[in-house]
Amino acid sequence: MTSTHDLQLHIERVAVRYQPYLSRIAALLVVVCALSAFLYGFFLLEAVGQAASLTSAERQIHDISSQLGILEGQYLAATKELTPERAAMLGYVTPAKVSTVVVGAATSLSFVSH
Repeated sequence: MTSTHDLQLHIERVAVRYQPYLSRIAALLVVVCALSAFLYGFFLLEAVGQAASLTSAERQIHDISSQLGILEGQYLAATKELTPERAAMLGYVTPAKVSTVVVGAATSLSFVSH
């Protein structure tokens, strides 16, 4: 029974010793909790903002890719209309010698001159 009594006296001495600090500790705990809640909200809003920016950037990439596809189609359509006169105007010249490359079954290359 004395050990229980000694333990109770020890607890009372500890409680009396730290009594003046309890209000400071409680205030510090409230400040830490408030700061944690604020930072949680801040980082959550930042994450949502980044997700929205990512979605917007992906939409812009899709739109630009579509426009690029249209322009590539127009370019290919325009270059198919290459006539000898237009080629000469663009600076193309007639080759002096024409060579044809023939690939055989044994995967060897041979050149045939015309």
